[in-house]
Amino acid sequence: MSISVINRAAIARCGNAVFSRALRVSTQVLSQEVGDDGLPKDYKLKTLKAGSRRLDTFVNRASGKSSSQVEKLILGGKVRVNEDVHTKKSYNVQKENTIDVLIAPCPENKELADVERYEIVDYEVTEKGYDIQIKSWKKFLVDNWRG
Repeated sequence: MSISVINRAAIARCGNAVFSRALRVSTQVLSQEVGDDGLPKDYKLKTLKAGSRRLDTFVNRASGKSSSQVEKLILGGKVRVNEDVHTKKSYNVQKENTIDVLIAPCPENKELADVERYEIVDYEVTEKGYDIQIKSWKKFLVDNWRG
């Protein structure tokens, strides 16, 4: 027997559009980690290995985009940290920072946008640089800060 649960990100999804991002939860999945609101987690926990905590290095490692693509995103104002747009590649990310990388505005409602969201849980210094632990959402709905 399965239970349909609406994804947290789909609640505000594109105005009155049909929610297509419903999750199927079976009794086997119910043993997985559950968030504070009782819904199953909709993110992935990852550990990134990076030489520095610079914003461009972090976005490169987290998203898998090339360095030149990341540079264009940052300089174009398509990356924000804690709701503030950062256009300097040299910004050092900190614990509990939330980084949004713009994918595209929502077609049905231009006031909303799909982003890749990364939340820094913790990091530690190693001999080769940093091990950065993150929560990663590949498609997350936020306000469209680019208008």
